[in-house]
Amino acid sequence: MTQLKYKEIEKEMRQLAQTLPVGAKIPPERHLAVTYECNFLTVRKALKSLVDDGTIIRRIGSGSFVGEHRNGKQASPTVRKENRIGILVFQNGNLYAYKVLEALAHVALTESIELRSGWIGGYRDDALRQAELLAKEGCVALTLPWFPLEMMDEVKQFVWKCPLPVSLPMAIPGLEKNSFEKPEIFGSSIISTTQTLCSYHHLLGHRRIALLGPDAPKDIVLQQTLSSYTSFVSRNDLPNICGLVDQGSQSMNALAQRWMKFKGDLAVICYDDEHALRFMTSMHKLGLGAPDDFTINGYNNTDASHFSDPPLSTICQNFEYAATWLLKSALGLSKGIVTQSPKSPPLRLLVRSTCGGLGKINEEFQAQLPDLEIVLKNKPVASKKEEALRTL
Repeated sequence: MTQLKYKEIEKEMRQLAQTLPVGAKIPPERHLAVTYECNFLTVRKALKSLVDDGTIIRRIGSGSFVGEHRNGKQASPTVRKENRIGILVFQNGNLYAYKVLEALAHVALTESIELRSGWIGGYRDDALRQAELLAKEGCVALTLPWFPLEMMDEVKQFVWKCPLPVSLPMAIPGLEKNSFEKPEIFGSSIISTTQTLCSYHHLLGHRRIALLGPDAPKDIVLQQTLSSYTSFVSRNDLPNICGLVDQGSQSMNALAQRWMKFKGDLAVICYDDEHALRFMTSMHKLGLGAPDDFTINGYNNTDASHFSDPPLSTICQNFEYAATWLLKSALGLSKGIVTQSPKSPPLRLLVRSTCGGLGKINEEFQAQLPDLEIVLKNKPVASKKEEALRTL
């Protein structure tokens, strides 16, 4: 089984290297071990052949990166293959973007789809040049796994000018047919997630449920989240506690200072894992921690959520679902067919330590949240207060 596991990882990491642009960073071995649920030595063995043939380059103190030499023949400039899809990777992407790329590599491998990639810094001339190169490599369509929301107008212009059809990770006005999801369901998972998480914390006994996210007025996902949150607290006669912060630590520290007064009865629903972990850091500076002084959950299940102290409870986003339909959409558009997901997958909450649900969730509790699959990832651990009482 160990032999099969390391071969599986080697195969998928080789496909991922084919998907990513040259110079892209590969996740650390301990993160890959978590992803593949194995020992890091198994991951190291899997990566050895990729390092030996130059597919991956190790740089001491920096990490592992995709090398110039990557196995696999390049397509002839005159040959177009109906199963070859190009990926335009934004070079300043976030952890979410990388997770989608990983999923694209996995899905392409299982569905026998060939991937080619180009690294871009924007969606104007640079992106068009890369699109033309990918077309010459035989790609029949492109997909954008992620793009900054402030560049939406650039993306729209790019799609109109692009020599290949493009599948998109969201519904953009005027380009609804390019979205991997039907326009009427796009965002429904965000609304459902927010409402369900509010209900989850309310059932745990919280009267103060806060929403934490970025200060980004043009973020469509954030607007849907805010609307869903406001609707829930209004219906349930709860105080509206919303915090929008910028990227700097000063803004988050100031928010933590304001919310410190809610110690002991504050549940925080976060836009993503990044905001959750930043908030936890700011609260730690004030001598407060989860889940004793506040409860919190993230979104996206990034690698960092596994290793936070304590481990972060988070919504496990179905990246394979997004990758599958991005590729289906691209293949469909290459044939002049609109192919979109008709339904979002169910939510999956990974309950670790920070949300305060360990030891409190039973069948009756779960029955009140039928749209949420709750997965307990840690055994219940005694709180600091309980340990103190035992000592006495």
